[in-house]
Amino acid sequence: MLELVLGFAVLVLVTLLSIVQGHLQSVEDARSSAISIARTALLVLLAASWLALLSNEAPFAVVLAVVLLAIWLLQQLIGRSLGQKPFGAKLTERFGPFVRFWSKASTPLRLSIPEVVEEYEQELIESVEDFSETVVREVMVPRVDMEIVNADDSLESALAVFISTGYSRLPVIGEDVDDVVGVLYLKDLARYTHQDPGLLATTTSKEASRPALFTPDTISVAQLLRQMQKSGTQIAIVSDEYGGVAGIATIEDLLEEIVGEISDEHDRETEDIVLVGADLYRVNPRVTLDEISEQCEIEIEDEDVDTVGGLLIKGLGELPKGGEVVEIAGIELTAERVDAKRGRILSVLVRKLEQNDD
Repeated sequence: MLELVLGFAVLVLVTLLSIVQGHLQSVEDARSSAISIARTALLVLLAASWLALLSNEAPFAVVLAVVLLAIWLLQQLIGRSLGQKPFGAKLTERFGPFVRFWSKASTPLRLSIPEVVEEYEQELIESVEDFSETVVREVMVPRVDMEIVNADDSLESALAVFISTGYSRLPVIGEDVDDVVGVLYLKDLARYTHQDPGLLATTTSKEASRPALFTPDTISVAQLLRQMQKSGTQIAIVSDEYGGVAGIATIEDLLEEIVGEISDEHDRETEDIVLVGADLYRVNPRVTLDEISEQCEIEIEDEDVDTVGGLLIKGLGELPKGGEVVEIAGIELTAERVDAKRGRILSVLVRKLEQNDD
């Protein structure tokens, strides 16, 4: 008889705890795991009591074992059905002191679940940490790669440049690249076309351009981002220490430092580093020294330049015309493709040199 009384009492108590746990789980309360331990402990105590009381009555013990399983299933079903209803919330509030006490008391018994950070999330965290340390010079589009329109060009000519390049903003230059007089926006051309298509032939790029934002190449990308937000522009003209134009930086260039490459329908899917032979890579000249160092598993540092193209020019002492080879910083650089007319390096072959241990 005592066995049945114990079983009924545990059934009621465990069912109430199951309802409380169901409510805690519905509100994503971490203390629900502590209530699970309490329920399990009660059922283990009941089983131990029955074994002690019925050690000589094996057939009846089997029956109670089946009843124990039934108790577990019954309280589980009741807890799930009532835990998410208003009754579950009221019962949890009533059991509040016990929940707080037992949650603290059972902390050593619970397995701590380490916080798992996905690889991409970890990369984002590291990128944000480096964001304020990266200078604009490292992320800008260099002047040799800039697409520009001349101040005296008609909007009709400028529209052709927009269409061929796929860009939506272009610097407008006067006498030379160092004389940037403004920035031309594709949406402004669309407005002119809507007002009067004839304006495309009679309006110059300078007349339709907007003031340009100038910034030194030594400030951090975080500082430039704040400047862009304050001025309401998405492109900046980057100046070098002598006041000349070093390149341009867009808000996309800055954000890519955090989230990685952002491609759109106009971007060509090309790899910056391609393995073409044994320890031989075809490299975009804008690849940074850090990137090629990681690829070649060799430490490449230089205080004067940041890219493979810059390292090649420094080693040669002049702009390459194509085919020149130089050994520097433990690697062999070959000017594979060069646009000599524009003084622009298109691709570089990089080979890791054998290291002598002597």
